[in-house]
Parts: sequence; C-alpha cells; structure tokens
Amino acid sequence: MQTEDKLREYLRKATANLQKERERTRQLEAQLRERGRGPGPEPLAVVGMGCRWPGGISTPAEYWQLLVNEREGLSPFPRDRGWSLAEQPSAAGAPEGCSVDIGGFLIDAAWFDAEFFGVTDDEATGMDPQQRLLLETAWEAVENAGIDPVSLRDSDTAVFVGVSPQGYGGQVGAAVGEDTDPRVLGTLGSVASGRVSYVLGLRGPTVTVDTACSSALVAVHLAGRALQAGECSLALAAAATVMARPDVFVEHSRQGALAGDGCSKPFAAAADGGNWAEGVGVIVLERLSDAQRHGHSVLAVLRGSAINHTGESNGLAVPNGPAQERVIARALADAGLDAADVDLVEGHGTGTPLGDVIEAEALLAAYGRRRRDGSPLLLGSVKSNFGHTQAAAGLAGLMKVVLALHHGVIPASLYAEPPLDAVDWDGGAVRPIGKTIGWPQARRPRRAGVTAIGAGGTCGHVVLEQAPSQEPVEPASAGIGTGLPWLLSGRTGAALAAQADRLLTHLAGHPEQADIDLAYSLATTRTAFQHRAAISGGDRAVRLAALRALRDGADDPRLVRGTAGPGRAVLYCAASWSAQPPSPDEFVAASALFADLRAELAPLVSGGLPARVRSFLAVLATARWWVEAGVSPAAAVGAGIGVPVARHLRGEIPLDDAVRTVLSGPEPAAAEGFPAAGSAGGYRFVVSAGRPADPATCGDLVALGAGPAAADGFPGELAHAHVAGITVNWARVFAELSPRRVELPNYAFQRRHFWHL
Repeated sequence: MQTEDKLREYLRKATANLQKERERTRQLEAQLRERGRGPGPEPLAVVGMGCRWPGGISTPAEYWQLLVNEREGLSPFPRDRGWSLAEQPSAAGAPEGCSVDIGGFLIDAAWFDAEFFGVTDDEATGMDPQQRLLLETAWEAVENAGIDPVSLRDSDTAVFVGVSPQGYGGQVGAAVGEDTDPRVLGTLGSVASGRVSYVLGLRGPTVTVDTACSSALVAVHLAGRALQAGECSLALAAAATVMARPDVFVEHSRQGALAGDGCSKPFAAAADGGNWAEGVGVIVLERLSDAQRHGHSVLAVLRGSAINHTGESNGLAVPNGPAQERVIARALADAGLDAADVDLVEGHGTGTPLGDVIEAEALLAAYGRRRRDGSPLLLGSVKSNFGHTQAAAGLAGLMKVVLALHHGVIPASLYAEPPLDAVDWDGGAVRPIGKTIGWPQARRPRRAGVTAIGAGGTCGHVVLEQAPSQEPVEPASAGIGTGLPWLLSGRTGAALAAQADRLLTHLAGHPEQADIDLAYSLATTRTAFQHRAAISGGDRAVRLAALRALRDGADDPRLVRGTAGPGRAVLYCAASWSAQPPSPDEFVAASALFADLRAELAPLVSGGLPARVRSFLAVLATARWWVEAGVSPAAAVGAGIGVPVARHLRGEIPLDDAVRTVLSGPEPAAAEGFPAAGSAGGYRFVVSAGRPADPATCGDLVALGAGPAAADGFPGELAHAHVAGITVNWARVFAELSPRRVELPNYAFQRRHFWHL
C-alpha cells in the first residue's frame, strides 16, 4: 500500500510538472512567433554531400537507392578488427555476451589511403578510423559540391565535426605539445575537425562537438550560425561513428535493450529495442545568395535550426518531451514557418518503446495538433534501415531528407505498420510512413524537419526546404570547344588508372552527359595531381576507347599521359598562316577575343587588312589566346611572320611597329628569338611533331604552338600543356561555351588496411 501511495505521489508531481512545462512551451512559442515576423537570417544552401553508411554505401546516389528500394544495410560483425567473436550458440559470429549477430557496420572502416593524405603507415595505424574516414568523406563532399578541394586552401572555410570517443587504440587522453606522438593525436576527438582543416589548409572556425546522438545536428547548427555571422564563407558540417570495440552491443544485450532480430523498428507496434550502427556524413553549407552567385548546385535549403537541453528532468539520459517540443518551436521560428508548413519529420526514433512514445507525443504536440488543413505530418526514421549510427545519426536523417526533397519522393520507414499502439495517434495529425510514396502536392515548396536527441540531454532540430528552381542552362556552343579534352589525374599511376575505370562506369550510367559538359566539369571541379592524362577530340566511342586504354595501360592516339613537370612554357609563333582551313578570317571570327584584336589593328592599316596582316593577326590571336587561357610563357619564339609576333609578345616592340614590320619587309626564313642555351633553367622539353625548335637552344621548356596548327588543334595543344604541368585557366577556356557542371565520380582512393587495438 505504501508503494502504491509513493507511485501515486510520483505521478501527481510528474503530471503537474508536465502541465507547467507545456505552459512554458506555449509562452515560448508565442514569443518566438512574434520575433519570427521580422526579417530573419539568410537561408543556407546544402551544396554538397559525402557519406559512408552501412550496406556498402559510399555515395549519396547509393544511399538513395537503398532508401527507395526499402533495403536494410545490416551485416555480420566485422572480422578484420581483432574482435573476439563467438562461433557458437544463439549469436554465432557475435562477441561473447551479445544477443545479436548483426549490426549496421561499415565493412571497409579499417581501410584508408594514407599516401593520398601524406600520412605515414605508422601514423595511419594510430589514427582513429573516424578521423581517417572523415578526411576521405570531406574530400568527396567538396568534390560533389563542384569545388576543387585544393582551391579552398587558405580560405575561411569552417569545419564542425560531431564525434564521440570509441576507444580506438586504447588511448584515453594524453598531454599534447608540439612533440606529441602523432599516434596520440590520432585518438583525440579535438583533432577530428582540426585534421580536416589542416589537410585542406582551411583557416575558418574549426570545432569538434560531442553531444552523443545529437552531435551531427549540433555541428550543422553551429556551422549555420558561423555562416550567418560572417565568420566563414563556406562550412563543412560532419559527423562520424566507427566502433573500435563491441562493448556497446554487449552492454545493451545485458540490459535487454537490443531488438531480438537485430532490426530497429522505430514508432512501430513491433518495436522491441534498437541496434547499433556506424556511419560518416559530411555536408557542404553556403549562404544561399553565395551559392547562386557561384553557380553551385543547391541540393536543399536549410531554413532554420535550434538546439537546447532538457534541463533538470527525470534522469540525465531519459528523453524529455517538453524539451523536444521547445527545440522544434525554436527551429520553426528560426525558419519563419508554422508547424503546418512542414510535410515530413525524420525522427530520432530508435525502436525503443519508451523513447519512441515520448518523441511521438512531442511531435503530436509540436506539429500534429497545429495543422490547419488536417493533412498529417509524415514521420519516419532511417534507423529502420540500418540501426542507430550514434554521433552520425542526425546527418543520416538530414541527408535522407535532402535526397527526398530533391527527388520528390518520401522513402518508407521499415516496420512502421502497424504503428506503436501506446501513442495516441488520433490525438493529432501525425502518421508514421510505412511505404514509399510521392511527396504530397502543395502550393509551396516541399519542407521537412529532422530531429536528434543526445543521451546527455542535448536536443536538435533543423528545418529543410526544397531547393529553389534554377534557370536552365543553354547547351554548350559548337566549334573549337567540342573537342576540348577530358582531364584525369591521380596521386599515383594506379590511382590514375582507377580514375579512368570509375569514369567508364559512370558514363555507362549517364550516357546523356555531353562531352563538353564532361570536359568542363573534369577541368574545373577536380584537383590536378601529378600523374595526368588527357583525351581530346573524337566522338564518344573514340573517347571511351581511349579511356579503356588508360585504364588498361595501353596506348591510344587520342590519349596523352605523363607526369607533370614544373610547368614552364615557350610559345612558338608559326612562320605563316597557310591557306588551309580555318582561314585567318574564320579563325578570328570564332572568338570575341580575336574580334577585339582585329578591331584594335584596323586603325593601323588603311584600306582594309592585307593578307599578310591577316596572317599576322591570326598568329598573334592564337598567341594571345594562350595568355588569356592563363598560360604565362617563359619565352616567345618564332619564324617567318611569327618573328614580329614573338618580339611583340616579349615586349621588344609595340603592336604598331610589329604591323609595320610585316608590311614593309620580307619574312625571315629561319627561326629567331630562342633564349640563350641554359637560360631557361632545368625544365622538361616537349614539342609537337614538325615544330622547328631545338632542345639544345630552347632549354627544357614545354613548347606551345601559336598558328594554324594550334588553331586547328587547340584541344590537343591543351591536352599536352595540361599533362606537362602547364597551368591553364580552364574557366576562361570554357567561358564562351556555356557548359553545364555535371555529376562526376569521386577520387579513386587507393586504400590499404590499418587497424590497431
């Protein structure tokens, strides 16, 4: 009887406290709504994503296929981490004391391309795999944003990373100084964000956060605030979980908290516990106006976000409904939206009946009872596909929502039907989504929320919106641009061959991508490493044959490959412009640059341009084209009519004197203007067949042509220049062609196995 009295007293106090919390929440919502009527901060754009999720998922496209095909990503316990796995009884293949034999594992978590990131084998072995995977995935996310990662060096780009310690290497902390063993740094959570900024050379805010299962959304929130405060112009928000030990499985088995079949069933009547998983997610955030100005593809808009804490409650790790209501109210106010403006919430839902009931009731209070048109808020959780990815969970949900907004499809939450019977679903318009459906039509952009709840009481909520429609880009111009080269590179020769293989696979799935768009994207959104190849000219079949040759280590007439040198060039100006096409007039008419040059010369010659001057003009125009393309020649040499062109380029004579030389005298028959022997330094020499240049007098420079051969074969000239290491301003090369940026495969990391406990 005494026990029942105590229970009644506890329930009475809990009910009274809940009523007080609800009243405080209503007051807060009123204040936030009033505040939200004023001009809010600028929305943010998600412009790139990279990921590693269970089920062998390594790209956002693969992630989407897992979701829409309603697949699970569970697998047996990994056998390459030194874990002692049982061979018998109820959970064969699981650690001793564990009740399940499957989980959401990253099957290649122990693999890493140490050489790519300049890491020694010893340092790589000592690095927490969470740090290793963050490096690779951050690189991929930036590439997927259409940004060459190397171009961010010395920028104010920020990095916010959510991770929790997983016990890799047994390190629990150490004093850190400039002589600290790199193996110690490899296990410090603070270094997880710092290493990304260090490797990419970033100078913006760099922070590691650990709020347990809400770490990812806290990182997103902080990244957004840094952007809106002007502390950075680009931000990476990331999170990672790789379990170095199986302890979390064993402990939750002891508590009876794992699902009997290893499958999490969020918000479902069949929910009988959760399961654990791993994952890495990275998103690239930018102010929306900046993303549009830079021409970056906007995947989704981050309208608002908020974080808070449960405060004093029934327990440090016990979910708190009123706190979840408050954080949703703050996020909606930050977005300038009402509850009825949101169609979908990706819940925290882990499949544990107590936590899911509390979260569902909070969603009913915050969203479901405030929907004016009666349409239900749809509710799901990606944990039904592969379990709880812990610190990375918020990004697993956020990336799912970004993909769903983009495709206009809402993936099912597995096992959601029938829903939890302990929840009063009839008390509000919230419904778990048990099958994949098209996004409900509305006269406004699609919108969704994402929730994460940390074991220490920190809650997070973000509100995302469908990307604004973008103006269609006209197809690229024809002409000299159609043969421009496809550029590939790698840190090593093996990586270069693997890159060719990846591009072949990619093109088999994307035959609609135009050659000019591929050329532009390869040249401007990917880093040019030392081992290089270029494929120019020819139709798609011809280029694919050259790609296969690159992959297989064979030769092909359209393929140029080599190792980039120091990148110094000598410009060879042709002796004359032959009658063969393109004629000087045709060539000059092909570009605004050449047309401007013709107008510049017109006042110098009365009565039109003689044939000799037109020839001079075309040779000079091709020479100037190289300069406009970003090439800074170390020398300019020439023969025949190319001699005055070279002298003008070297600054020896003004343009009008060069024209008078052409009009008044015979053309020099021999090459003139080569630098003295040895003056060029130790540069590698490359010259096209038939070009009159002497390595003994020209020095080890890369020779580039200015004349009819160059005009007719610019793609080939560009290919040779790039492979030799000459810097080319590819954005300028493509400027008049209006190409479109297209999706490309990520860098082909050459990974090896590293693991130490």
